[in-house]
Amino acid sequence: MMLRLLGALLAAAPAYDASTHPDAWRADVPRSNLARTDALRPFPTGTDTLVDTVFVVSNRRRVARGFMREVTDSLWYGLYVTRLVVRTSQAPRPLASMHVTRVDSAALEATEWRRRLAGAVRDTSARAAPLVYVHGYSSSPGTAVAQGVQVRTRGGHAGPLVVFLWPTHELYVVPTPVHVYRNDARAAARSGPALARVLRTVDSLAPGAVLVAHSMGSRVALDAVITDSAAHAQFTSRPLRAMGIFSPDVGAGAFRETFAPQLPRVARRVALYGASRDYLLGASAIFNRERRAAGLARRGDPLPGIELVDDSRGARAEPLPLALAGPAHAVRWASAALADFFAIVVSDADPSCRVTVGTADSGGDGRWRLRRGVLPPVPVDSACALKR
Repeated sequence: MMLRLLGALLAAAPAYDASTHPDAWRADVPRSNLARTDALRPFPTGTDTLVDTVFVVSNRRRVARGFMREVTDSLWYGLYVTRLVVRTSQAPRPLASMHVTRVDSAALEATEWRRRLAGAVRDTSARAAPLVYVHGYSSSPGTAVAQGVQVRTRGGHAGPLVVFLWPTHELYVVPTPVHVYRNDARAAARSGPALARVLRTVDSLAPGAVLVAHSMGSRVALDAVITDSAAHAQFTSRPLRAMGIFSPDVGAGAFRETFAPQLPRVARRVALYGASRDYLLGASAIFNRERRAAGLARRGDPLPGIELVDDSRGARAEPLPLALAGPAHAVRWASAALADFFAIVVSDADPSCRVTVGTADSGGDGRWRLRRGVLPPVPVDSACALKR
C-alpha cells in the first residue's frame, strides 16, 4: 500500500501543467499548413505573444491517429508551430505565467528537417546555439513540447529549440501509477541510442549545442552522450557547449561512478540542479531503493568538472497552490535554476560569478546554493559583468 501511495506521487505532479490545454495538442487532429498563423485571436494588454517553430524528433511509434507509446528504431521528424503567451503584467518574464498552445504541425523527411534546422541557426554564439530538450516521465508529446518552450523562454535563450519525444504514458492511466513508472523507466532505458542519433545530427549542423534533460529524461540523455559509443566519440572530440541536468531521476551511485567522470569530456560545461523539497524524487528513491542523483547538488563529495547547484531556495513560477504545497520538481517552472544555467553556464561565465553578481552563495568544492528571490537578469560575461 505504501509503495502504491508513493507511486501516486510519482504519477500525479510532474505531468500536470496548468498553462497548457491538452485538447490543443491531440495528435489525431491533422495539421499541415505551417503558414497559417493569421487567425490568432488577440490577447489583453499586459501580455506578450510569440509564434515560433519547434523542431521535434521522436522514437515513439507513429500511426494515423498520432503517437503511440511503443519504442521504435526509426525516428519521426516534424515541426510544431507554437503560440506562447506571457502575461508580463503579473511578474518579470522568468516568473510570469506562460500559456503554450499548438498552432500547426507537420511531418517532414529527415533531409528536409535537417535543412530547416540548419537554416534556423543564425550564428554560433552562446545565445543562439541550438537547444535540445529531453522531457521526463509521464509527459504527452504536447506537454513535452510546451515544457521545452517554457524552458527556453524562462532561460532567455534565443537559439532554435529541438524537443526529443521519447515514449511515456499520459497523465491519467491505468492500472496503477507504479506500473506507469516502471513502463516509462523501461522506455527511457531503450531511448538513449535514438537521442544519440539526434544529437549527432544537430552537432553536424551546428557544433556547440546545448542539452537540457529533466528527471527521468536524464537517463536518456546520459546514455546518449556516454553509453552510445559513436556519440561519445563525437562529443569527446568536439564537446557540447553545455549540459544542464535538472532534478535527475538517476541513481546517485551510478551517476557518481559511471557518468560523472566522463561528462566533463563531452560538454564544455556541465551543471546539475536539485532541490531539497523535491518529494517526487524522494518517492523515487524509496521505490528504486537508491538515493537519486539530484541530492548530489546539496551534499556529498564534489564531482570534478560538474557544477552542483542547490535550487532549494531558487525562485519558481508555479501557480500558488503548487508553490505552497507542491514538489520543486518541474523544470518548466524552475525560473532561477534556468536563469542560472543560461546566464552562467551556457554563456561560459566563471562559476564564481554567481557570488559576484549576488545570485548564489558558494558552498565550496564546486557547489553553489541559489539565493532566495534573486534572478540573473541577463547573461554574464567572463568578467562577471552583465551583458547588455
